[in-house]
Amino acid sequence: MSSTLVSELQARRNVNYLASLDMIISLGFGLIMPLFPLYLKYLSNNATNIGLQVGILFSMFVLTRAILATPFGNLSDRIGRKKLILIGSFLYAILAILFTVPNTWVGLLFVRALQGVASAMVWPVSEALIIDSTPPHMRGRAMGKVVMMSNLGMVIGPFVGGGLFGLADVLGFSLGASYRFPFYFTAIAALIAFVLVWKNVTDTHVPRAPETKLSFHEVVHPKGVDKQGLRNLRVLYANAAMEGFSFASIGPLMALFLIFKFPDLGVTFIPILIGLAMGLGALVAYPSGRLADRMGKKKMFVIGGYVSFIGTILIPFGWVLAFVVLFLAMRSMAFQVSSPALRALQADVVPERVRGRLIGVLESMSNIGSVIGAPTGGLMWDMFHGADLGFKAFSGTNVPFLISGCLGLFTVSLVLFMVRDRGHVDALMLDGEV
Repeated sequence: MSSTLVSELQARRNVNYLASLDMIISLGFGLIMPLFPLYLKYLSNNATNIGLQVGILFSMFVLTRAILATPFGNLSDRIGRKKLILIGSFLYAILAILFTVPNTWVGLLFVRALQGVASAMVWPVSEALIIDSTPPHMRGRAMGKVVMMSNLGMVIGPFVGGGLFGLADVLGFSLGASYRFPFYFTAIAALIAFVLVWKNVTDTHVPRAPETKLSFHEVVHPKGVDKQGLRNLRVLYANAAMEGFSFASIGPLMALFLIFKFPDLGVTFIPILIGLAMGLGALVAYPSGRLADRMGKKKMFVIGGYVSFIGTILIPFGWVLAFVVLFLAMRSMAFQVSSPALRALQADVVPERVRGRLIGVLESMSNIGSVIGAPTGGLMWDMFHGADLGFKAFSGTNVPFLISGCLGLFTVSLVLFMVRDRGHVDALMLDGEV
């Protein structure tokens, strides 16, 4: 073991405050994300290729995060987790303010790329610190709490963002100023997260000697992992990439889809509707994580994954707003059933001594899929939305959702048929403890 021994009380504090960090940063993230496509549409004067621009803007964030998640995970193995988390949280606050400066798409791309740098410092490193703090048999519930709190922030965020936009509009702000107003709230939220971690989190990881390196061979063939563990790890790499593609090809388009499908909806209500669907998902994240510890992590992931991607396919078939929100909620709730189970399953596969780096690799694989998926989904939207394909119930608007859902169903099937759900003893054997 390379981690220090911490009390159960401190372990719980770490989980609770790092989960709070995820919630606060997700609050800021969820606050601005539903407004981003509409803000970009405003800056671009309703350009015809807005879907592609939104996709590239999204992918710029995940590109820098994909490039840096593994190096920052590696750095956290060497110098400790907490330092990087603090730097990333503070950088989030600065970048939220910088988002109000550019008046062009290119300027937003630059700031968005820097936000990916901050994210690479926070998300995989925070997850590694939580895993360091909890024994294998409690990781499902720990990750369930993290996912629940993160999604609670993502749920509250759109409501707050829509409310702040509406408030700015009522106060007589210009349209551009109303779009920028929520970014200031995001900066304050990130600073609160910085202070909470600084004051309350203990770094449980003992820094490793800098001369210890992890070669590419060790990434795909880490020492101490048996044959089945290697197979699990490689399938999870592939799953992360394809799942990243599937979700990113649709996520940035939801605001554009809603305004296209229901043109009478106001800007204020679009983030609120997205937040409502996500809110229902957040309710099931923590209990599903606890259930994964009892029923099996793979089983929970597969059930949630299948339902989530079926929901993705059904979204454009909603002929009234209530059904679209219902399918969005179905997608969100099922994803929150699968997500903590998958994270815990990944943790069981990854040896503790290189956990920061290999979780960084898994994060990078997901981000690489997202980098490709976001502009691909945007391009499909620009090409097909509203097009008549000759089928009564199926138009070009369905195409991005159908491709995303089918690819997601395929990657869930990979995990179902190829990954073994390891128990507590198997996970300990990976770390050389039995």
